[in-house]
Amino acid sequence: MNSTTTKGSPYLIIIIIAVFGTVIAVLIYSAIRRREVSFEGEVIDKNIVETVQTNDMQGVNNGTGINLGNMQGNVTHTYKIKVKDNSGKVINYKVSQGKYEIIEIGDRVSKPKGTTDVTILDSSKTNNPAS
Repeated sequence: MNSTTTKGSPYLIIIIIAVFGTVIAVLIYSAIRRREVSFEGEVIDKNIVETVQTNDMQGVNNGTGINLGNMQGNVTHTYKIKVKDNSGKVINYKVSQGKYEIIEIGDRVSKPKGTTDVTILDSSKTNNPAS
């Protein structure tokens, strides 16, 4: 009779480490890739993408006869600008909410390599005295 007991599985720990390692590697790769992008051009469109994250507790009755109803989750917003660069290529780029509110369609913008910040080179407000 074997008297050794094992608590947990070493394979489970290896799988968990592999999954988290992969997620971290993808996030690091994405951040590096985002910094490597550089462009200069005119903003041709702006877009807000709204994502609703719902919980799985739709119409849950807690046993007391009280219906908790549809418990909505969070709503997240992603702010994007569409830039036509000097070569004619169209680039979709994610920006912060503050930068999104400042940038107008028609503005000339630049995003240098090594940073994630978009800089306004020439504002359409100064070009159009009627507005």
